[in-house]
Amino acid sequence: MGRMVAQTLVSREVHDLDELFRLLAESDRPIYVSGEDAQGVLLPYEAYQDLQAHLEDLEDRLAMQEAEAEYRAGDARSFDDILAEIEAEESAHVSD
Repeated sequence: MGRMVAQTLVSREVHDLDELFRLLAESDRPIYVSGEDAQGVLLPYEAYQDLQAHLEDLEDRLAMQEAEAEYRAGDARSFDDILAEIEAEESAHVSD
């Protein structure tokens, strides 16, 4: 995902959401909205989806690194133990 240059608006310049969505569609880049009371960022939907996918990939990488560190530290559990734990959790959810 490439770095996008954002457009900045002061909240008093924004009169309605339709205007913001029009600007978003026309610019195809993030819009920072700032002011005394309001601050936020609007992203084109595709950029939001890309960001979500990137974050999920990073979370997966972190989980893999943590699991590998546990394994190397001797804290690994057998597959059978993990499977039994998952089955116990699933059966607990079914009985709720």
